[in-house]
Amino acid sequence: MKNNPGSTRESKRWQDIRARAIDATFDADRRRVGERVAIVFRWLFLVVLGVLNNVNPHTDQEAKVTIDVVLAAWGAMNVIVNVLVARGYQPGKQFSLSTMTLDILFSATLVYLSDGFNSPFFLALFLAVITNAVRFGATASFISALVISTIYLFIGGSFTPANFSVDPNATIGKMFLFLVVALTTGYMTRELERERRAAVERAAQADSLRELSMNLVSETDIKDVFEVLIGNAVNMTSAERGRLILSSQEGFTVVASANRTGNDNPAPEGETIDEHQLRQAATTGEAVFDGDRRGLVIPIASGDGVTAIAVLNQSKGMFSNQDLYAVAALSGSATVPLANALRYQRSRQEATTDALTGLANAGEFHRRLESAFARPDRRETPLSLLLVDFDHFKSVNDQLGHQHGDLVLQMGARIVRDAARAQDLVARYGGDELAVLVADTNGTGAQRLAYRIVDAVHAAAVSTTPGEHLTFSVGVASYPEDAFTANELIEAADQALYLAKREGKDRACTFPQLVTELELADGNLVSMLEAAGPQVMVAVAHAVDHRNPLAQGHSSRVVAIVDAIGRRLSMPSNRLEDLRAAAFLHDVGHMTLPAEGASLEAAGHAEAGEKIVSGAKFPRDVVAAVLHHHERWDGGAIAGAVTGESIPLMARILSVAERFEAQTAGRGCPRLTQEEALAQAVLGSGSEFDPAVVAALERAVTDKGLDLNLPALALPATVTT
Repeated sequence: MKNNPGSTRESKRWQDIRARAIDATFDADRRRVGERVAIVFRWLFLVVLGVLNNVNPHTDQEAKVTIDVVLAAWGAMNVIVNVLVARGYQPGKQFSLSTMTLDILFSATLVYLSDGFNSPFFLALFLAVITNAVRFGATASFISALVISTIYLFIGGSFTPANFSVDPNATIGKMFLFLVVALTTGYMTRELERERRAAVERAAQADSLRELSMNLVSETDIKDVFEVLIGNAVNMTSAERGRLILSSQEGFTVVASANRTGNDNPAPEGETIDEHQLRQAATTGEAVFDGDRRGLVIPIASGDGVTAIAVLNQSKGMFSNQDLYAVAALSGSATVPLANALRYQRSRQEATTDALTGLANAGEFHRRLESAFARPDRRETPLSLLLVDFDHFKSVNDQLGHQHGDLVLQMGARIVRDAARAQDLVARYGGDELAVLVADTNGTGAQRLAYRIVDAVHAAAVSTTPGEHLTFSVGVASYPEDAFTANELIEAADQALYLAKREGKDRACTFPQLVTELELADGNLVSMLEAAGPQVMVAVAHAVDHRNPLAQGHSSRVVAIVDAIGRRLSMPSNRLEDLRAAAFLHDVGHMTLPAEGASLEAAGHAEAGEKIVSGAKFPRDVVAAVLHHHERWDGGAIAGAVTGESIPLMARILSVAERFEAQTAGRGCPRLTQEEALAQAVLGSGSEFDPAVVAALERAVTDKGLDLNLPALALPATVTT
């Protein structure tokens, strides 16, 4: 599963918006608290300074009155601020700047009207330094201290050559005192600011978690829960990327991934999943940090034998305990939907996994194979299939019992899984048969893998019956060299497996090897068909097509066409299998006849084919279809010809399919599109072809049910007979 980059970025954007909104609220609260602190300090300073002013015997009455007026004005300002704050007014930055300026002005006035900084009014300036730290932070407090130091030097009259020369330490010390107070209060407010910022982030995360929980509960596709969860885990921590991994008895499975940049950039080279850490986290239920704290493994939920584990990574920084708490909070908010997701994943895994071997089951194999053939780039992407059979497995169950047989199956499955690549699908195809779907690999690469599997089982020396060890027979087939459809690929691999077992087992054989053997069979072809029958019919068809470069892929394409027609005629499955057999074998008579120049159709090949197929004990309907597949619906004015419904239905279908295949491939005529070839078939409906069969072909073409894997270039025109 892939994380949706747009969804991840949108989630992060909304979390930032929430954080800014909460931050703005907290900032307003801080200014309100700052104003309240300033009010308290003003009253304290005003009372103290008022008492000192009026009890000082050295101050004349006129000076006392003047200072009392200033103190009264300052008190009036404090009353106004007090009333506003008490009535719920939210101070803005401009308001706090105004009160700060007034505090400095009143303090400076008191100092200027008295004995400078030798007077007790010197203490009033500390009010601005302390309250500014609360209202605006450390930087504003420090700047206030510098401004007040300037006032001290120039307005207070302390900076004169005489004063400085008499007591320079006192002058510098008083300046230093302002700065120390500013730094001390600034440091305290900075720590409070850090805590406030953490609170803002936690509040934003909590808001996001509430929304996440609601989204997860309402999520219609339970599989998306994993993507949403790991995406939020990355955004809520300092992680650069993350993966959600499910741990079960079958191993570890990556079910979702996320990247902070919102794309699918791969992890840096060398960054792998540490299975030891995963097992430790799954077993203990505790988080595990890497040695450098750049990796974090967190078990976030367990249920039904499955543990969901978040693996987070970053390249530069280190994870903190706060990151751990964030993921813990995230998993807690997603408990119910995550439990549902785990149950879904478990049931899905059980539906697609073989319980004994832990491999994919046959249903999952067929689904993945069909998906591979449905890819838009299928014609440019090779695909191979290996069928692996456990040699002499029946004797293992018969002699040592099914329990030992199950153990041999499990060990053999592990050998094949370890020999295959990570991207290859290994499935239990039958009782003692495995299938390996090898993506993006041609026949040569698949053959090398088959040899590697045979060597691996030799090296493992798995004991089966007394004195014997497990061996494999392997059949290999590839698309597009050996098959054009999914069914044909399975049949080709199965027939290659037949060759491996016939040659003595404990080996790997390829489909082209069987085709070559049949091409060289000469007079032994009938006896080989009699002995093997359906087990070699696909190889026989390929051997027939190899007789002429123009015939390459002919039989496979005819099979695809008759299958589409038969399905639209609602033929039962057993009849469809016979129809496919007839299509594979319809030209087999050519194998016993001399080639006739450039012609694709040698005279008498239908009669010769009928003898071969009949001798090989194929069903009567298949034999009749091979004999009559060139008959015309109207008899073609030939005396004694079989006509109309007297012609076997399978033969009538083959007749239409052969003509349609020749025209769409450009055999003996310019290549036509499917629609153009269909129009030609419609023209021959009722004369050359059975109208019901043509109508079924029309339905197949109309509903896009034909994918004939046409060659890249049109074939040279040839003359047909």
